[in-house]
Amino acid sequence: MTNSPVFRTFACLVIVAFFVCGQQALAQEKPHFQIKVLPRATADVTPTPALTPAANLYALQAAFTQGYPTPAANADGTDIWPCFGNSSTPNTDCPTIGNPSITFPSGAAALGAPAYVWQLANPGANGYGCDADTNGTSNTSYLPCGQTETWYEDDTNDSTDELLYEIEVTQGSTVIADSGEVDFGPNTFGGLAPPADVVIYGDQNFGTWPGAGSGKNTGNCDADFNYPLTAAANPGATYVVEANKTCGNPVAGAATLSAVTEVGKPVYTKSTSKTVCGSVGTPCYTVKWTKKYSITQKWTIFFE
Repeated sequence: MTNSPVFRTFACLVIVAFFVCGQQALAQEKPHFQIKVLPRATADVTPTPALTPAANLYALQAAFTQGYPTPAANADGTDIWPCFGNSSTPNTDCPTIGNPSITFPSGAAALGAPAYVWQLANPGANGYGCDADTNGTSNTSYLPCGQTETWYEDDTNDSTDELLYEIEVTQGSTVIADSGEVDFGPNTFGGLAPPADVVIYGDQNFGTWPGAGSGKNTGNCDADFNYPLTAAANPGATYVVEANKTCGNPVAGAATLSAVTEVGKPVYTKSTSKTVCGSVGTPCYTVKWTKKYSITQKWTIFFE
């Protein structure tokens, strides 16, 4: 597929999601992360301050999971998984579960299986290899070999500062993927009651592909997206600040994934430099964040 994904936002009760249309996002040009909040049952009793956790983000789990058996498996072009249940309004992509079947309930999800060992070369018709140089990826479409998934609970009570995310993958001193700093806008998940269980997930492969070019911010080391800014304010859409990393290709052996999720206050700086502003035009605005809450989730996979 070569269709360009567009970030959209929808809300249903306390469920809020950012999602991408299509499976094979343009890796360098557009962020390919999605966010889902899982609904939780309301507590039977009102928690007392002594029993309320300190304001923070709390890591739950992280994994690199199998992709989907067929890209764009659902009629609307979305992945067949993850697929999240909804007791009150059944999800059309996974409405039931069980035998006999029942409505796929809220708070449940169908996921690809996690794995430690992954193949660099194309493993066959039901998947893609993890080396972007050999798995059929080009400079016009993105063919992932799996999905990163990081789950956390938001107990910050902070719904005004920015939700930030960056995931980097390394083998020794070699970077084989880096998302750059993804700013999803105001943290709408802070302050929900009960607190929000959030999963950030995204299609992923590693290294660079033929035609991606060389140097920094190419291939799976993502470049700026919707950035620099045209005003000293959140643009109302997801943007990415490049990590300024140079991606190498993956090799057989262990690889470390490190995902950092933060909530922070943006501080904008005006620039009239054509070098800084580039195609955005002058003046433009760059941003740094005063980080208030932060978690790092780190794990290892293995290529063969």
